[in-house]
Amino acid sequence: MLNARLLAFALAAPMVALAPAASAQDVWDDPGGVESEAGVEIALVAAPDADEAILGLAKARMAINYVLMNGAEIGAVGGLELQRDHPARAGFSGVFPPSAGAGASSGGAFSGLARGDTPADRDLRISLETAYIYIDGGYGEARLGADEGIATRFFEGGPALFAHAGLVNPALDPTGQIIARTDHDLTGPAAKISYATPRILGLRGGVSYTPTADRRGVDRDTESDFPGSPRPQIEDAFEVALNLSRRLPQSGVRLRAAAAYSQAEARFAPDPTLYGTVETWSAGASAEFSRLRLGGSYLESNNGIAAGPGDYSAWAVSAAIPFGKLQAVAEVSGAEDEFAGLSSDSWQIGLVWTPNEDWRLASGWRDVDTGYLNSGGQIPSTGGSRNGIVIEITRSL
Repeated sequence: MLNARLLAFALAAPMVALAPAASAQDVWDDPGGVESEAGVEIALVAAPDADEAILGLAKARMAINYVLMNGAEIGAVGGLELQRDHPARAGFSGVFPPSAGAGASSGGAFSGLARGDTPADRDLRISLETAYIYIDGGYGEARLGADEGIATRFFEGGPALFAHAGLVNPALDPTGQIIARTDHDLTGPAAKISYATPRILGLRGGVSYTPTADRRGVDRDTESDFPGSPRPQIEDAFEVALNLSRRLPQSGVRLRAAAAYSQAEARFAPDPTLYGTVETWSAGASAEFSRLRLGGSYLESNNGIAAGPGDYSAWAVSAAIPFGKLQAVAEVSGAEDEFAGLSSDSWQIGLVWTPNEDWRLASGWRDVDTGYLNSGGQIPSTGGSRNGIVIEITRSL
């Protein structure tokens, strides 16, 4: 009976979140202390010079909780996302043309990037991204259900010009060429169990376990087999991570840092010898001064390849200068995937305007140069180096 009720909540919670803003108030008239919270976020991305001029997403989230007599909080969280990304790169994974040198016809276990004759073609997608129960108290927090892994939850990096159309870890990619990912998302929204310690002197640790990464998230798709490019199955995934957030008492500088390691098994029925253990590590940090914010992140993975070249690596560095409700942001990033034979270098610069807590508007100039690794060739179907203006509007309700 309990499992049935939790499943019913997981399916119903995102629908409730799409209700009018008044539903964000306590909807349980219960003197026992049950509370609920709901929110919606909508984003629109315009890039006139890109392959996909208009992209967008909508997120809905709802949480209910109850505080026990001992102070511990128990609850459940559900989140739904609707997204229209680049049809060839939905879920970040994708197939690039196979010409101008060798390239793997199956995707890397972490990156999901491959080379093949037929690119993916997926349009509007909807996904239940979050559906978990939790308990949070003096001994830390435990979660069970569909959720991000601890490595992704603890991620830290530099300031970002765009909240969703990022130069690294993009949810929306107008050009379909960005291959930099440092957020250490190995398992996507698959069902898992996680534990995070209380924060002591700014430091927090965590661990999570995912039996099988078998769900297709909108930002991390571990399941889709592209035409001619089958994917390995990720199983028995363990993640450990540390996160530091501390403000220096005298200077007032806010420091944030994170480090994570994950390990999983990659199963591939067509060729059991091709893949083995997937090992990935990442690190990131940022510093926030009164008139400057800067930071960066780095990730490296063996992509699960059992023998031969196959490593994936990505990095990003950025800085931001605030001017009241405006801030100027500059970013650079790069990535290499030896298994798919791809390399990319990108940069962007622009302005962010945040008139209030509900609106965020960003605009900037971007240059993305993705090509074939060790051959100097550009990718013909996407035009090689691409540059142009990108505009992003985000509304939170």
